Amino acid sequence: MIKQLLGLWRDTWWLWMGFILMTIVFSLVLGLYFLLLLPCLPVTFFYFAINRYDESGSEKHDLGS
Repeated sequence: MIKQLLGLWRDTWWLWMGFILMTIVFSLVLGLYFLLLLPCLPVTFFYFAINRYDESGSEKHDLGS
């Protein structure tokens, strides 16, 4: 499980940092209710890590077939 999480983080860390930054900026500019999105991000991260990466932390190659 940990290798799956590390594999996703290794490949997409910049994307998740962008999501966090956008959420914080939106909450400061538009309204604090955007901070409710922050607890959703780890759930999505775990979902993609489990479904897209194998137990060794490598990306699964048979996702499209």
